[in-house]
Amino acid sequence: MSEKSVEAALARGVEVLDEFLPLKSWLVFPVLYAACVWAVRRVFDYRERIMAWQVWLDPEFVRTKPDGFIVDFFAGHAGLAREYGEEIAGGDLRALRAAFPALYPVLGLEDAFLKALFKPELDRADYRTVVVEFAARTAKAREGLAPAAADPDFWRALVAIGVEAASLGLHLLSDEAVQDLIVRLVKGPTALGPSVPPDA
Repeated sequence: MSEKSVEAALARGVEVLDEFLPLKSWLVFPVLYAACVWAVRRVFDYRERIMAWQVWLDPEFVRTKPDGFIVDFFAGHAGLAREYGEEIAGGDLRALRAAFPALYPVLGLEDAFLKALFKPELDRADYRTVVVEFAARTAKAREGLAPAAADPDFWRALVAIGVEAASLGLHLLSDEAVQDLIVRLVKGPTALGPSVPPDA
C-alpha cells in the first residue's frame, strides 16, 4: 500500500465530486469521507449509507429515547460529560434532551457524513456549537446534495472512487489520516475552516 496511491485516487475523487456538487468543497469533504468509511467496511450501497443521516433528523427518533438513555449517553462520553457536567449533575433533562438530537447522531451513532460535516467543531470539542449549528447546517447539506443525490451517475462515481481507494489499501490508514488527507486535497495546505456553505 502506498499512501501516495490512495492520495491520487482520492484526488481524482475530489475532481469527480466537484462536477456533481454545486457548493464544491464544503460538501466534498463529508461525502468523500463517508464514502471512505463505507469503502473500508466493504459496503458499497452508498445511497442508503451516506444519506442515512437524514433519518436522525426525525423528531420521533429523539422522543422515543428514555431519559436514562440520554443521561447515559452524555455521562458516558468524556467530552460531553465535561461540557454538560452541570446539566448531568443537576438532572437538567430539558437541556440534555434539547442537545441530544444533534449530538447523538454525530457522537453516539458516529455517522460518517455528520462527523465530517462538523469536523472543525469536533476537533475543538466545541459540542455546543454543533448543537446550535446542527439544524441549519444539515438543512443546507440536504439542499446542496439534492441535485447530485438524484443523479445515478453521482452514486456510480462515488462507488468507483471508494472501490479504487479501498483496493489501494485505504483501510491501512487511520481514520484521522484519511480525514487529514481529504482535507488537504479539498482545501489545500490551509487549515480547515468551518464546514459551512459559503452563503450561510
